[in-house]
Amino acid sequence: MKRIVLLIMLSLLVIGSLLPGCANVTPRAVRYVFEDGKISIGIVAELNATAGAMQLTGATLAQEAINRNGGVHIGGVSYIMEVVPIETGEETKDPTGLTGVSALTAAIDGVDFILGGFRTEAVEVYREVAMDSEVIFISCGVAAETLQHSVVDDYAGYRFWFKGMPHNEYFMGQSVVRILGAVAMKLREKMGVLPDYTLNATIIADNLPWAYKQVVVMTELLKDINVNLVHTPYWVDSTGNTAGMQNVLTSIGAFDPQFVIPVFSGNAGVLYDMLRSSYIPNAMSVGINVMAQLKSPWGAGNLTTAPPGGPACAYEVMLDTWAEGLNQTSKTEAFLAAFMNSTSEEYPLNTAATYDALFGLKAAIEAVASYDAEEGVAYAWADDIIQWLEDPANAQMTTTGNTTCYPRPGTTAAGKPALTEAQVRTLYDLDSYNYTYAYDAKDWTMPAHTSHDLAYGPALVTGIGAQWQWFGNETTGVWKKVGVWPMDFGDQYDEALTDQYGCWNFAYNGTVALVIPQNIIDHHKP
Repeated sequence: MKRIVLLIMLSLLVIGSLLPGCANVTPRAVRYVFEDGKISIGIVAELNATAGAMQLTGATLAQEAINRNGGVHIGGVSYIMEVVPIETGEETKDPTGLTGVSALTAAIDGVDFILGGFRTEAVEVYREVAMDSEVIFISCGVAAETLQHSVVDDYAGYRFWFKGMPHNEYFMGQSVVRILGAVAMKLREKMGVLPDYTLNATIIADNLPWAYKQVVVMTELLKDINVNLVHTPYWVDSTGNTAGMQNVLTSIGAFDPQFVIPVFSGNAGVLYDMLRSSYIPNAMSVGINVMAQLKSPWGAGNLTTAPPGGPACAYEVMLDTWAEGLNQTSKTEAFLAAFMNSTSEEYPLNTAATYDALFGLKAAIEAVASYDAEEGVAYAWADDIIQWLEDPANAQMTTTGNTTCYPRPGTTAAGKPALTEAQVRTLYDLDSYNYTYAYDAKDWTMPAHTSHDLAYGPALVTGIGAQWQWFGNETTGVWKKVGVWPMDFGDQYDEALTDQYGCWNFAYNGTVALVIPQNIIDHHKP
């Protein structure tokens, strides 16, 4: 491939003068040229680690599906997709990002686009290679809003940076509270108490930067669902320190809460699940536990052991992306079947969204690229692709929902970057909810509605609440991870479950009923 930088034209100079944060920056006209009948996609990841392997699997499945159907079509000519693995070591070996810098520097001239990235500290360093080389990079693993905020602070320099998955930490925290609120409503029904009956919870989280802002968001929102935080959040060693975890769970057990809210991305989540049934047997776990999204930590034997046995993650409810039998869209089932078939039936983590991101790039390229018959090559202007990806009218139906990003920011009356009223109304049907938009209100300023970040809400992408449940009889049954949220409470709850994003009172196709263990109900009945 080639990237050709041309002398800037007057019209682009004018456009550049209007870009936020770009008054003293002249944007460059960058043209991508696709040669040799292929379009190359670099996958940056620690390729043999859990999250990285799933990024490569997702991208490979998309590559195979696209190429089986004729590839990328430009001006009547077909180009195949080629996935190029780029080893960064970021997940377990080198969180500094320096390995990623070396690897991406060596590979950057041979790829047209970049997908992937996982560890915030590493990606923040090595993504600069792609930004300096003016290569579009779609992040499929880093939640941090701070990285997306670069697009707001320096649009000219970071307009090549997009989010494919997951939602940023502000939305992740909101989703956890929404899931907890739905579970709390069901628990109150089972307990036979009033809908405003106060329930108790504790938060236990990785002592890492990725968790800090989420915990702040959760803490602020719990009061809105009548859930009382009985102790300040507990922070634990993210690698899984047994003595430390035991001490924290002993402390939590003394408060006897109905809920424990975990915020774990790695091994601490496995240790937490292995110990919690002994220390807090009468509390439901509802939160973020990445390792609990997988089958592999629990052992095949435990997954076929009927209740009251089974895996340590039994009945845990977690924020997730996909679940067995759940079809957020018409594309979900085929993707999940293909992924599990290629990974010995393992469930995908959100990093496998490289699958959707690759299809999104295909759509963008086909929409704006041209074929030069005389030169025998196809080409596309980088800013045409960027502007196509920014336009909500080009939202793509993916395996998780209607996917688009927040557009380039306008400016509020207070002079702060934010979505304008017109931009908001292109994403959310505010008139349907009698919502009065005020563009200097904190709900719409950044963060969390940050340019090029994943747009959030009903009719867009919500994330899901998944739960481990038992299916079958004592001899032939199995534990499965299924979708339980969003859940449908009936029309009488529409008003209570409607906010600025829309109405959350709905269920995706394949959603199953939440299971609350009987011991929890009996123990907490007044």
